[in-house]
Amino acid sequence: MKNKILLPFALSSLVLALSGCGGESTSIKEDPYAGVKTSSNGCEASSEKCHAFVISYPVAGLNFDCSSDIKNHFVTELEGNTVTGGCAVGDKVSFYIQGESTSRKIELGQVDLAKIAPLRVSNQPVQISLLDIAKGMTGKDATEMNLNDATFKTMVALTRVFQAVGLTQDSNTETDLQPVDLYQQLKDKLSILPENVKANDFVDGSYANDMKAWLDVSSVSEQSAETLAKQQLNLKNVNVYSANFLAISALNVDVGGFHGVSQTKKESIANLYAITDRQGYSIGYAVQWRGVPLSVNNPISDIGRINLLTQAVPEKLNTVASGKAETSIQNWINPLTDRIQNPLILKKAIGSADQMNIFQGKLLNQKSIAGTEYMYKNLTGSTTAPSDSTVYGKWNQNIEGENFTGSIDVYKTNPATYLSNEIFRTVNTVKAGQNYIFPLYANLTFKFNDPSIPNQVVGIVIDEQGDIRTNRTNDNLASNQCNSVDANLVDTVTKAQQYRIGTTGAANSSANDKSITIRMILAHPIFGNLDGALIGLNESFMYLPQAPNGEIYASSSGGVRLNLQNLVVNNSTQNGINISSWSGDAANSANWINMHAVAQTIYEAANKDNANVSSSELVKRQGGTIEKIDLLPCYQIKQK
Repeated sequence: MKNKILLPFALSSLVLALSGCGGESTSIKEDPYAGVKTSSNGCEASSEKCHAFVISYPVAGLNFDCSSDIKNHFVTELEGNTVTGGCAVGDKVSFYIQGESTSRKIELGQVDLAKIAPLRVSNQPVQISLLDIAKGMTGKDATEMNLNDATFKTMVALTRVFQAVGLTQDSNTETDLQPVDLYQQLKDKLSILPENVKANDFVDGSYANDMKAWLDVSSVSEQSAETLAKQQLNLKNVNVYSANFLAISALNVDVGGFHGVSQTKKESIANLYAITDRQGYSIGYAVQWRGVPLSVNNPISDIGRINLLTQAVPEKLNTVASGKAETSIQNWINPLTDRIQNPLILKKAIGSADQMNIFQGKLLNQKSIAGTEYMYKNLTGSTTAPSDSTVYGKWNQNIEGENFTGSIDVYKTNPATYLSNEIFRTVNTVKAGQNYIFPLYANLTFKFNDPSIPNQVVGIVIDEQGDIRTNRTNDNLASNQCNSVDANLVDTVTKAQQYRIGTTGAANSSANDKSITIRMILAHPIFGNLDGALIGLNESFMYLPQAPNGEIYASSSGGVRLNLQNLVVNNSTQNGINISSWSGDAANSANWINMHAVAQTIYEAANKDNANVSSSELVKRQGGTIEKIDLLPCYQIKQK
């Protein structure tokens, strides 16, 4: 009987899971001067033949045709926090803007689903960005995020058009990404144009004059549109990133996961937990086991290196920015190429010469970086190895005189969405005379499951970008001041160094729900007993082997949300806000988990009879709840 071991396989579903699409389609009229009749979607999202997609810029009513359907026409639809569509697997999707009563239209780009996401994954829609549409218009990839790049410039033009439409709908502002509705009457007014606006008009810049009679895009400056285009590209990478030592031998293939070897034949296995925020900064940590696996009776795995779980003390390595005291790394994965651009650097101690670098790899099928040929084929559906081996995930490490090299599979899950300005109100998202509530200054009270450890209060700020940083003094994790920070995250008053610790996922607005979801990783020695806490990742970590009845034992860093009802509806701080998790419609206590502490617990449990292994305080810090959130007395709702 093998021991029960915690292995972090992702079990949670994506935030952007789609529901089925309904409705019959209507054939196009034969009158060549008429417009197009549309239905809400191209296929049933639940069908195995349907490749559902989400448009990262939330534009509803955008026309699209599926290459496998020559009779019917469709439009995107706003569902909750996402704008959805769908075509058959492998289709090419052609986007355009056209009404029902006119043949005039604005021609946009074609997106090949087979290229951006070759395999359909259940409940995981394809993410289509305006950059993908712009690529279809220029016929080439973007290489730079500036207006000298034709494809990026075309993306900026598309952003400018949709933002200008949004300004006519009153609820939007020039500098904020919000849902836009290309409603039927608006599209029918395209009849006033003397000719169609073609894709090349966006490329050469003549689109603004060509469509002026229908829409004046000068209401949105090119500079504002460029800023929003960059925000959209950063949003593409706002996800949870995990890597695991996979204890699976499939079809006599060692799947691999996050592992490597040194020049002296020592082996390494590791897990990675990281998040990327809305400004492109990545934060997290790895748990690593190193050594020479020993042959033992009753091993926990037939794959030798997995036995390091009970034979080597797990070590935690935090992300560290190169040459800085910062814990976050900007532009780890390039949103234009989906390739690792800057190494993700992890260290046992800030300032140490020892470090791990995750330096190579490309996201495939929008979901994962493959470390091996086996994983590459599974992610892409290819029957051959890649011609470019730099798509493989690679890492290296120099530590204690050993040089390790290895491969890594990285999983990208839980994408974020735009933040509804009904909830996420900042000086940039509201109009003159309206109230705004961000940046939000608060203290979180963490409780440990082990009652011997006292509660810990951590000060946080949710800033105008929707990202989360610490609000601490030089000698305390919590502050009673509502100060700003400089470009290096240094408090402008107390001079205390602050740290990026997380971001927001989505803002929810309904009659009974005025909330915003958050995700955080505390990975720095300053956090003391909370160093290693994972909050709101919405990920499950399962125990293996399973129970005899097939049940999966699991521990979870569940979703966490802040209820902002009093701030949004009552415009008052008097009754504060609250924090919770959820299960369906039911609210639960917000929890947190520390995977380094869990790993230490597994090691100590397996060595409880070993006189050389003593119990550590770390095992007491496996997890707990967030008891409450308190607004700071200095925090105020402000008016623009």
